[in-house]
Amino acid sequence: MKQSNLEPLRVGCIGVGAMAEFAVYPAMYHAPIALQAICDIDEKRANYLAGKFGSVRSYTDYKNMFANEDMEAVIVQMHPKLRYEIVIDALEEGYHVFIPKPPAMTSEETINLANTSSRMNRYLMVNFESRFSFGVTQAKKILDSKEFGTLTQYHSSFCSGRYSGEDDYRSKDYENAVQAYLLDFSIHHLDLARYIAGEISKMSLFHNQQGETGAFALALEFDNGAVGTLQLNSNRLWWRNYDRIELTGEGEYIILDSLWKLKHFTKEQNTFSENYRDERNGELTGDAGSFREFVDAIRSGREPVSGIQDCVHTMQLYQNIYNAVNDDREGVIFEKQS
Repeated sequence: MKQSNLEPLRVGCIGVGAMAEFAVYPAMYHAPIALQAICDIDEKRANYLAGKFGSVRSYTDYKNMFANEDMEAVIVQMHPKLRYEIVIDALEEGYHVFIPKPPAMTSEETINLANTSSRMNRYLMVNFESRFSFGVTQAKKILDSKEFGTLTQYHSSFCSGRYSGEDDYRSKDYENAVQAYLLDFSIHHLDLARYIAGEISKMSLFHNQQGETGAFALALEFDNGAVGTLQLNSNRLWWRNYDRIELTGEGEYIILDSLWKLKHFTKEQNTFSENYRDERNGELTGDAGSFREFVDAIRSGREPVSGIQDCVHTMQLYQNIYNAVNDDREGVIFEKQS
């Protein structure tokens, strides 16, 4: 379905934090979305963003917004600890819902969201925007080509700066800095491993804790026979190169740096495509593609890519890692039952 032919989706937004203003709200302009209202308990910020992004109405109580606005969907741009009940309420009011990653604080809560979505026959999409990033989108096309052949090996590295406990704004609403890093940051690459290489059948973990920072090495086996590794670390620097993914086929090879730069090595020629993470925009990061997918799925009557039913599996992988770290366990921490 062509996006230009779609009737704009009438949405209301809850949450006016920095990420909403910087990345999420601007990305809506790349999709057929008609913003109706903005809500936040911070009335001044709600009024400011309501004017900045369309001169729409603002609210401080989302239930008042539900009662007074003609909406089809709700975007809830809040921390997972704060938004869980709001998402449940929105689904039960009959709205489709769009939320950032992670979908919830635990795999159990994620399953509850998935069950509510199914019971209410409403779509709940999680903005794992890296799935729609420039590099991943191009890599998926190459992976589907006859020339690339079967994916034999997957490797990724996703490393950040320090998460430093209660005084750090990234960590303060999590149980500890380890959970903050795994759930706030590295969850992206757990999700990408599944999205790119397929479902994981077996996962082993080794980890090295240095106070509040951690290094995690994961060995992966996939249902389709591919093998891989995932390196996660919170000992590097913020605002530097975070992402690297390497994909090996049968005679061809792909490298993604920062999900903006793609190198495709083949027998005949090599193709390099380069963009820059610091020049963040909705097209490169994937936020715009994620919104377009949300609208298209609703208008087509199908479960969206990165829908809540799919994201349950990503959260179950996270939960296995976090539980193993808390219990100081290593080795095989997940294996599908045959």
